[in-house]
Amino acid sequence: MTTQSASTTQDELLEGWRQKAWLQRMFLPGDFLDKVNAVGAESLVCHKTTVEYLVMSDHVETKTVRTGDAGKYSTDLNYRPQEFKNETVKIMANSMDVGCDRCSGGGRSPCPPTERCRPCRGSGQRSSRQKCMQCDGDGEVRQAGFLNFSKERCMTCSGRGRVMAMGPCDRCSGGGQQVCKKCNGSGAVTCAQCQGSGKLVQGDLITRKFSHSKELTYQLSGLGENEFKNGLGGNHFKSMAGDLIYQEFQTPGAPETVLEQKSVHSYDVLSQEYSYNGSSCCLNRITSDGASKYVASGVPLSKIRTAIAGGAFFVASVAVAAIVILL
Repeated sequence: MTTQSASTTQDELLEGWRQKAWLQRMFLPGDFLDKVNAVGAESLVCHKTTVEYLVMSDHVETKTVRTGDAGKYSTDLNYRPQEFKNETVKIMANSMDVGCDRCSGGGRSPCPPTERCRPCRGSGQRSSRQKCMQCDGDGEVRQAGFLNFSKERCMTCSGRGRVMAMGPCDRCSGGGQQVCKKCNGSGAVTCAQCQGSGKLVQGDLITRKFSHSKELTYQLSGLGENEFKNGLGGNHFKSMAGDLIYQEFQTPGAPETVLEQKSVHSYDVLSQEYSYNGSSCCLNRITSDGASKYVASGVPLSKIRTAIAGGAFFVASVAVAAIVILL
């Protein structure tokens, strides 16, 4: 790194990092801020190059559909999205009217004029409650006694006055058949396949899929493509928008690619090297689009604080496990 007299930069970086890295700050050695010294700083620029692709693939099959459903499909064979997104469209090509094979073009399909009676399941017989002949529906019968008559519960109907008996079905008059509800006895119904038009539409149904993908490459000052230093990596820049410095659509390099665009975003990086108890660490501040992000590398951790945190985590885990077992 290039050594600079930059105590202001040192304080600014440390303070900015401490405010955001609260978890790491908890594990710093107690004397870190008192003994850490700035060794040198350098300013870097990272360029992120993004190449986006939109790839098209077609699957073709012969399809026969209803005349009314044909309008649900696109007929634009030249359709291409104007933006990079995953999309699937259905296109009907080379369509023509054909006769309906189910009704032979007549629009009507044969239908039996009668159907099995549902109440009696086609048997013509159906059980029903009828007046008990033993008690004439009263539920009681008269018994002759020595001096007079008395009434007792009818044993035939158990006092209900009605008994279950089989007889001709009242729905089909014992015939076991009813007039078909679909055709009302006419013997024909509207063809369900062509909906009465007698025609269908046949054509090539194209299922066209557009798939979006992108390639990212990074260029850090003085380094080769996708090479990094000071603890930085591509993931540190990927989550930030960056300052757009170049964007242009390009001629696709493959026949299946319908859209291709190259964009370049820029990031300013300030890297500060520090020394603490004979070891070095590095703090980086990435700035772009008015936002900042801090990346630390090699920052020392207090063994005591780490051990205490690990023990607390272990105790908490055991307590949770015990509660789960009890439940």
